[in-house]
Amino acid sequence: MKITPLEVRKHEFSNAFRGYDKDEVISFLEMISEEMEELAKENHELKDKLNQAQERITSYAKIESALQNTLVATQETAEQMKNAAQEKAELMLRRANDEAERIIQEAYEKVSELRQEYSALKSQKASFLVNFRSLLESEQKLLELMEKQAEQDDRNIVLKKKPELTDNDVDRVVDEFKRNMNNTAELPPNLEDRFRQGRPRDISKE
Repeated sequence: MKITPLEVRKHEFSNAFRGYDKDEVISFLEMISEEMEELAKENHELKDKLNQAQERITSYAKIESALQNTLVATQETAEQMKNAAQEKAELMLRRANDEAERIIQEAYEKVSELRQEYSALKSQKASFLVNFRSLLESEQKLLELMEKQAEQDDRNIVLKKKPELTDNDVDRVVDEFKRNMNNTAELPPNLEDRFRQGRPRDISKE
C-alpha cells in the first residue's frame, strides 16, 4: 500500500498516556512528507528522463536498423556492380582477344598469299628472262646468218638477184629457234616464208 506525502501529513494518532510529544510528531511527519514529496518529484523526473532515454534508444535502434539495412543494401548493390563490371571487363577482354587473334590470323593468311604471289611472280620473271634471252640469242644468230648470206651473195656477184636463204638454212634456223624457245613461245606468223623470200623482218616487234 502506497502512502502519499499528503496522507503522512494529515495522519492523526490517538492519544495515550505518557505518549510522544505531539508537536515533535507533527514536525517529524512534516519533514517526512517533504522528503517524500522531494523523492516523488525526483522519481517522477527520473521516470520522465528514463522514458525520454527509452524513446531515444528506440529511435536510435530504428535509425541503426535503417542504417544497417541501407549498409547491407549498399554492400549488395556494390557487390552486384562489381560483379557486373567484372563480367563486362571479362567479356570485353575475350572479345578483344578474339579480335586480335582474328586480325593476326588474317595477317598470317595475307602474308602467306603475298609470299605465294611473290614466288609465282619470281618464277614468271625467271621464265620470261629465259625465254627472252633465248629469243635474243635466236635473233642474233639469225642476223649473223643473214649477214653471212649477204656476204656470200656479194662475193658471188649475183646481179639484180635478191639474196635469199636456202630451204635447208631456213629449216635449220627455225628448228634451232624452236629448241631455244623450249616450245614456250609462239613463232611469229609466216616466219619461214619471209626467210625463203629473203625479206626477214624485225620479229621482236611482231
